[in-house]
Amino acid sequence: MKRVLIIILLFIIILPGKSFPVVKQKSQPLQATTAVLIMQSLQLGDKAQQLFSIKDDLLSILKVKEGNLTSQQDMIIDAASEIKYIATVAYFEGNLLGAVLALKKEFKLHFINNRILELENAIKGTISSLQPIQVTHSRVEDRSAIGQLDRSIKAVGEILEIYRNSIEILERMKEKEFGEEKIKHPAN
Repeated sequence: MKRVLIIILLFIIILPGKSFPVVKQKSQPLQATTAVLIMQSLQLGDKAQQLFSIKDDLLSILKVKEGNLTSQQDMIIDAASEIKYIATVAYFEGNLLGAVLALKKEFKLHFINNRILELENAIKGTISSLQPIQVTHSRVEDRSAIGQLDRSIKAVGEILEIYRNSIEILERMKEKEFGEEKIKHPAN
């Protein structure tokens, strides 16, 4: 997915306006907004992969130890589950952000509005999932687990920032692409 989005971005930036007349008609700030949206999409994918890796590392810590799980190990498993959930949502949100650019104009406004709503919900869900990770971090004693939890908390904070930035970008796109249209056609 990352390569496809980079290729699309390069086509938008590099190819002459004759190849893509729609791109030439867009204002420069909208082109910049589109490029930033692609970058947000790619960053969400990267952060999701980072969290999947952290989850695997946390679970491998537990595989080393045999027998009944302690309460700390149970908390680590719960934190790994929350990390997996956050990573899954971030991965899909990243893909859907990239899809905004491929839609026809008549479908784009509805999709952008849905993306904004879903990103707001993702922020709430991510914050809720972050709490058990923070609790586990404060109670676990295994240094390697603490290191992985530190990394996950930092990555989740970055994901939350990407979500907020993406909402702002989508709002700008909506205003640029559809605000002018409403002025031209006030009856709609």
